[in-house]
Amino acid sequence: MRSAVPDVSLRLELGFEEGIMQGLVQGIIDIGVMYTPERRPGLAVEHLFDESLVLVSSNPDRPWPDPDYIHVDWGAEFQAQFGARFPDQEAPARIANIGRIGLQLIGSHGGSAYLPHRTVCDAIEQGRLWRVHESPLITLPAYMVFPTDRDEAHLARAVQKLRSLGAEERAR
Repeated sequence: MRSAVPDVSLRLELGFEEGIMQGLVQGIIDIGVMYTPERRPGLAVEHLFDESLVLVSSNPDRPWPDPDYIHVDWGAEFQAQFGARFPDQEAPARIANIGRIGLQLIGSHGGSAYLPHRTVCDAIEQGRLWRVHESPLITLPAYMVFPTDRDEAHLARAVQKLRSLGAEERAR
């Protein structure tokens, strides 16, 4: 984004969808990227790409179900897919609300978690993480949300760049 629109100042924040939606409604956030946006008047919601979440482990021989599984709360859609695929899974002892925390816990204490493939693919290739054998892929659509009532060139350029980045991710 920075190279495509170098004259636009970027402030990047990690947050929960409720707070991002509130910031968009209040006009203090220009664009939000999230898995489960709310439809609101004055806001456009566009599909960017589908996020592939893979079950990875710190040990290639770790059994599943894993007593050291870290459940990352990727939202309601993830919960539904996870529950359908693992209906007998007991409540996990460790829950993280952000994927980076799950990844850090695996790195420092071992275990397994569902994480975005694009985030962990290098670690898998380098043998630092392993896909859990025969584990199902969970796919979440990622959306861009932005105001429709603002006619600002920098916002239009940023939206267009995110569209093209989404198209690149879909092509992979």
